Amino acid sequence: MIKLTETRASIQPIKSKLKVSILDDGEIKGINQTARDILEEVGINIPSDKALAIYADAGASVDFDKKIVKIPAQLVADSLKTAPRRYTLCGRRPELDADIGGHEGTYFYCSGEAPNIVDLETGERRHSVKSDVANMAKVADFLPIVSLIWPTVSANDKGATAPLHGVEACFNNTEKHVQTESVMDEISAKYAIEMASVVAGGKDELRKRPLHSLLLCAIQPLAQDRGGIEAAITYAEAGLPVGLMSMPTLGLTGPPYSAGSLATALAEVLSGCILTQIVNPGTPNFVSIIPSIVDPRTANYFMGSSPAQITSAAAVQLAHSNGLPITACLSFGGSQWKLGNWQAGIENLFVHLLAVMAGADMSFGPSGMIEAVSLLDMRRILFDREILQAIDIITDGFEVNEHTLAFDMIREVGHRGMYLAHRRTAKEARKLWPPSILFENPTQPNDKYRNPVEVAQGAIEWILENHRPEPLPEDVRQELGRIVSAAEQDEELKRSLFDTD
Repeated sequence: MIKLTETRASIQPIKSKLKVSILDDGEIKGINQTARDILEEVGINIPSDKALAIYADAGASVDFDKKIVKIPAQLVADSLKTAPRRYTLCGRRPELDADIGGHEGTYFYCSGEAPNIVDLETGERRHSVKSDVANMAKVADFLPIVSLIWPTVSANDKGATAPLHGVEACFNNTEKHVQTESVMDEISAKYAIEMASVVAGGKDELRKRPLHSLLLCAIQPLAQDRGGIEAAITYAEAGLPVGLMSMPTLGLTGPPYSAGSLATALAEVLSGCILTQIVNPGTPNFVSIIPSIVDPRTANYFMGSSPAQITSAAAVQLAHSNGLPITACLSFGGSQWKLGNWQAGIENLFVHLLAVMAGADMSFGPSGMIEAVSLLDMRRILFDREILQAIDIITDGFEVNEHTLAFDMIREVGHRGMYLAHRRTAKEARKLWPPSILFENPTQPNDKYRNPVEVAQGAIEWILENHRPEPLPEDVRQELGRIVSAAEQDEELKRSLFDTD
């Protein structure tokens, strides 16, 4: 079973010896060129006068009435030259730093921001609240397979400032890097950055060691969100990493072809990268392209489908060909609608196996999500962990050397012998049996193993009761609370949040 002993937080990326390529060089060139043609000839809808002015000053063709920016190929090329291929998403201490774009492997997120949660005590569905954000951050802090953390559910009890409360709850309950994808306006961004500065020890220290970052999702097809793009500008000005995501649905918000949907998605994410590089050359960027399909009979949404995920794996090659890190392959809520069913297992296995073997810098991984990212079942994160543990073993391969060929051992045991009694087997056998929630000794006489959902429930309860992330200094905690309280009273923020023009 998972080792339930108190320990300081650590991170464990997965590095694969096995590699997979989806696209050949000609296909990569074709998609890249189509994305640039889209940027230059079709353009991107940017409903922010502030952003449009920045593009225009940099040499883009801007229609301020239609809110369309067309970006020439040279501006694309110049901007991508300043975007770093390698940088660090920092934790509160260096041991928790994620070396993005290096050679450490694929780092996994605990992500989501679901509106609902399965209550651990009652087993009933309910709306999530701020304490749920804190609890899940604590669980993620405990699990080494989780390297990067979002607020996994929404602080629905905090109204319009829920995203800021979520960031605060994470800072208070994990030492790992905290990212947000729901701080989606300029004013909220300033509050979030202020909190991060307090945790880091000042704005200059935050620039040196960015322990907070933003992910912005485009609006398909070929548009950006006004508040989101202005938040991205604010984060870039602060020197913080900014990720750009596209989630095309093939045949709905993207062409009914993987190649065409990749081209439009790439144009969308590059438009955001270009903007942040104009604002602050050298801003750490990453991209994420997460396709999906719909069931043509019911219009049900499927992120975990094979066509969608092979497309997402191909996006790894596209990002790297543009010199950008990528967060790839999404099934952190997939299409499954029940904990522990076969669909959850098959989707999360092949999706994340593809991400690791494709060489993704990051991947949306263990999160506990089901119902297409709308429901958190905290026990599910331990099922996700089982899958990622298997992927780690599979992609690591095995060693072939004089010791592992074991000719001396084979000669010693000889014909019809038993390796179990050999002294080397006693030492090595433990490595063949990794920790698991699946094979616990039964409590009932007729069972072979305990119900893994029951085991996972007990493990989560133990973590919440016993794990104590390194606390922030009390004055820092109080200052975070003050910042969030100020945001709640900010009339300009309220107008910004409810202004949909």
